[in-house]
Amino acid sequence: ALATMNNGREVINKVYQGKVGWLNWQRPGFDLGLKMENLIEKNKDIIGIVLGHHGLFTWGDTSKECYSNSIQLIKRAQTYLNSSIKKYSFGKPIYKKKTQPNFEEKLITTIRGLLSKENSKILHLDKSEITLEFVNSQNLKKVAAVGTSCPDHFLRTKRLPMVLPSLSELIKNETKITKIIEENLTKYKNAYAKYYMRNKSKGSPNLRDPYPVIILIPEYGMMSFAKNKSTARVSSEFFCNAMNVMKGAEGISKYTGLTEKEAFRIEYWELEEAKLKRMPPEKELAGKVALITGAAGGIGSATASKFLSEGCCVVLTDIDTLALEAKKEEFIKKFGKDVVHSIAMNVTSEKEVKKAVSSSINTFGGIDILVANAGFSSAALFENTSSKLWDKNMDILSKGSFLISREIYQKMIEQNNGGSIIFIASKNSLNASKGASAYSVAKSSLLHLSRSIALEGANYKIRSNVINPDAVIQGSKIWQGEWKKQRAASNKISINNVEDFYKNRSLLKVSILPQDIAEGIYFFASSKSQKSTGNIINIDGGNITSFTR
Repeated sequence: ALATMNNGREVINKVYQGKVGWLNWQRPGFDLGLKMENLIEKNKDIIGIVLGHHGLFTWGDTSKECYSNSIQLIKRAQTYLNSSIKKYSFGKPIYKKKTQPNFEEKLITTIRGLLSKENSKILHLDKSEITLEFVNSQNLKKVAAVGTSCPDHFLRTKRLPMVLPSLSELIKNETKITKIIEENLTKYKNAYAKYYMRNKSKGSPNLRDPYPVIILIPEYGMMSFAKNKSTARVSSEFFCNAMNVMKGAEGISKYTGLTEKEAFRIEYWELEEAKLKRMPPEKELAGKVALITGAAGGIGSATASKFLSEGCCVVLTDIDTLALEAKKEEFIKKFGKDVVHSIAMNVTSEKEVKKAVSSSINTFGGIDILVANAGFSSAALFENTSSKLWDKNMDILSKGSFLISREIYQKMIEQNNGGSIIFIASKNSLNASKGASAYSVAKSSLLHLSRSIALEGANYKIRSNVINPDAVIQGSKIWQGEWKKQRAASNKISINNVEDFYKNRSLLKVSILPQDIAEGIYFFASSKSQKSTGNIINIDGGNITSFTR
C-alpha cells in the first residue's frame, strides 16, 4: 500500500525515519539490482528498501535477523495504516449486498457462455469482505480504472477489471441481460485491443485473449474466469490482494498504478511469453464442467477419473453420502481440490436436483456435460412385479434421468454454448431380460428421452446420446447386492459363475469393466463426437440380441 501511494517516498521517510530507502518503479532486471546496490552504499544504516509498485526488500547478517527486520518493518507499516486510514477508503458505500439466486445463476451462465465462445472458461466466485467493500463503493469505477499496481498481477488479472452495472440494474433489465453483457464484453475487448496496438513494438508477442479475467458487479461480488479452476482461483486471490493495496493507498493518500506503457511491457515481456510457450498443451476436456450422477459407483467413479485426467472439472453426485465423500477425497489426492466438487443428491427429488445444479454453477460457472448414470437393478417375474417395485424403477431410472437432464438442459440453453448429455442405459433397453420387466421398461425409456432431447437440443448445439453397458460386474455396487443372486437364479447358474457366464455369452468372450464404459462416455463427451447426436453405443462384448439394426 505504501509503495503505491502518489507520495510514497515521503510516506516511507515519515514511517521509517530514514531506516528504509526508496527507489522509483523500474522493471525487474540487472540494472535495478545495481541501483539498489548503489543506494545501500550511500546509505549504510538502512535495513530495507521499498521499490515503488514492487514492495519491500530486507536483509540481515543472518536469516533470523533478516526475518526479524521484515516483521518489524511490516508491523510498522500496518500500525501507520491502522492509525491513519480513512473510514471509507473507496468513498462511502452506495450499494448493499443483494441476493437473488435464480437470477444470479442465469447471470453466471450467461457470462460464462459468452466468454467461452472461443476457449471454454471456468469460474471462481468471490464475495469476501474486501470485495464487497470495493464493488459497493462510491469510487469503484474511478479506482478500478487506475489498474493493478504490482507487475506480478498483470498476467494473472490483466491490467484492468471489467465493471458491470449493479445487480439491481441487471435484474431490472433481465430480458436484455445477454445484450447488456455482450455489449460490455465487446467494449472491454475493443479497449484491450487498442491498448495492445498503442503499446506494441516490433518484437512484441501476439495479442492474447482480449476478454476480461476479473469481472466486478456492485451488490454481488467478483467473478474471475480462466482456462482452469486453479488459475481462476489464484487470479481472484491476486485481485483481492490488489484491492487491499488500493484500500491502504486510497485511505491515506492516493493510489497510483504503473503507466500504461510500463504495464504493457510487463504483460507482454518476452520472458513471460517464453514461460507461456513452455506450458504443456491443453487436454481434451480443459475448461469443461461435467456433472455425474451415481458417481460413487463403479461406472460413475471410473468416468470421473477419466474426465479428471483429461482436464475436466467434475461434480460428483450420489445418494450414498459416505461412498461419495470417500470418492471425493480419493480424487482430491490424485487431481487436487480445485477440480472436484461433490454434493449428495437423490435424483428423484426435484428440490435436491435443483440444489445440486445451483451448487455446480456457483462452483465452476456452468455445466457442459451430464452423465446420467444413477441407477439400481431389480428382478421379479412379471406376475410378481409389485406396483411399488415398478414405481421405484420408474422413479430412479426414468424420472431421475428426466429431472437432472431437464434442469441441466435449461442451464445449457442459458449458457448458449452447446453441451453433451449422456444417458447410461443398459443392454435391457434394447433386449429385455426375463424376470426384469420393470427394469427393462425403465431403461428403454432412456432411449426415447435421449432421442427427444437430441431432436429439440440440436437448435442449441446440445447433443444427447446413450451408452448401453452389459454385465459390468467388477467394481459395481449393483452387482454386489440382490441383483447378482437374482440373475444367477434366472440363468440357473451358480453365483460364483455369474461373471464367466456373461463373459462367455458375448461374441468377443470378454469381461466388461467400468473403465470400458468410461471410455465410451468420454467419446460422447469429447470433441471427437461433436457431430454425433441421438446415437447409441453398446459396450457389451458383442451381445447379438442387442444389435441396434
